[in-house]
Formats: sequence, C-alpha cells, structure tokens
Amino acid sequence: NAPYLAAFIKDTMRLSPVEAGEMRQLGGTVEVEGKQLPRGWFAIFNVKQTHLNDPVTYLEDESHMDIRAGFKPERWLDEATKPSEYMPWGEGRRRCVGERLALAEMKIFLSLLARRIPDFEPINKIGPKDAPLWKTNTLMARPLDGMAIRIQPVH
Repeated sequence: NAPYLAAFIKDTMRLSPVEAGEMRQLGGTVEVEGKQLPRGWFAIFNVKQTHLNDPVTYLEDESHMDIRAGFKPERWLDEATKPSEYMPWGEGRRRCVGERLALAEMKIFLSLLARRIPDFEPINKIGPKDAPLWKTNTLMARPLDGMAIRIQPVH
C-alpha cells in the first residue's frame, strides 16, 4: 500500500490525461446552457477541460493545471482537497479496459525507479522556466524532443 505513490500518479494523470476526450450518442434530449441537444446527436467532452473546471481545485489564474505550480499529489490524501472531477481513463461502458494494468505498471516502474536511482535531473531544459516544450498537436501530448535525464548511479 503506497498512498503517496497513488496520489502522485493521480495528479500526474489529472494534469496530463492520456485521453483527450470522448464522444457519446445521446439517449434522450439534453439541455445544456439553455440549448437542446436532441436524442441521437453526439456529444463530446474534453477530459482536460473537465479537470480544469473542477470546483475543488479551480483557481482563476489556472495555475492548478500548471505542470509545476499545480502538481500537488498531497491533494488526493485529504477528502477536503481531493478533486471531484477526475476522468483520465474515460467513464462509463467505454472506460479504458487497460486502466488497472497501466496503474499497476506505473506503480511498479516508479517504485523501482525511486529505490534504485537516488538522484536525476533533466538535461534538455529548453522551454520557459527550464520546462520542456510540449508537442501538443498529437493524440497524446509529450515533450517535443523527449525528456533526456542524467542519472546519478548507486555506488
């Protein structure tokens, strides 16, 4: 049981969800902001926008979604600060079937990495504030030139 590791992964997925959004066919007429969407039409939701607008974490300057300022895994350890809108794996019948496997792999990889590598630092600091530049015109955002790191070996 590693609650902080789980919180670390959840906040990473909140800030950088793998999935951009989903589309659903409406089973009945729905009203959104005074406009009717008829039965049979398709509705699309944006996962990152859903996380951005979460009433528990929302900050007007949007710093709660900044990869540096907004990354706070400890928010998941307290019910008062735990996000209420969280769907990086999708929702409903089409929720990611690989979610549990992916979470298990992330937990194993990160725990082994943390145990075996005492120190590391990014070496291709190219963006503002030494953050990587992001390639965003793809299905899944990722650092533009990858993320090379320098590892301090264990002696």
